[in-house]
Amino acid sequence: MTSIRLNGAFRDAVADITLAVAQDPNLVALVMRWNEDDTLLWTLNSLPNGQNTVPGGGAAHAEEALIVNWAGYVAQNNGNEPDTVEILLTKSPCMDRSPARQMAGGAWAPGCSSKLRQLVLAKPANDWRICFLTYYQEDIRIDAQAYGAVAEFTGIAKADVYLWADRHRG
Repeated sequence: MTSIRLNGAFRDAVADITLAVAQDPNLVALVMRWNEDDTLLWTLNSLPNGQNTVPGGGAAHAEEALIVNWAGYVAQNNGNEPDTVEILLTKSPCMDRSPARQMAGGAWAPGCSSKLRQLVLAKPANDWRICFLTYYQEDIRIDAQAYGAVAEFTGIAKADVYLWADRHRG
């Protein structure tokens, strides 16, 4: 698999979310780009618990917002699904903090890692590059759940999920 290329508008969007997270450590954000095309780039943030934008209540995690908005992104791409999806998350997906939900026309298992895995398996893109800047709850401790969430992608040939520092400098 190929690592995310941090260039152009993607680089600028990552700088913006990194600054936002530095100002609000509870925020989780992501930048997604399709087909290495900066015109197909979106930034999403998690929402506070009071903003129940996802049916089922609770906070809308950034990964959930991505799932809910996916059809809109396809529409923006003239109805075409991407071949390549690059996602940079400020934190690794949670294992179970996000409850099971009904959204985007389907049932989604608990945890953003499970939801993101389900999305990867359901969509035709054949190259998913997903990286994160830190492990979820790293400020407390890196525990088995943080590693377990990433391990959910093991064996999915079209998905490469990794910690930014493992492959990139700076």
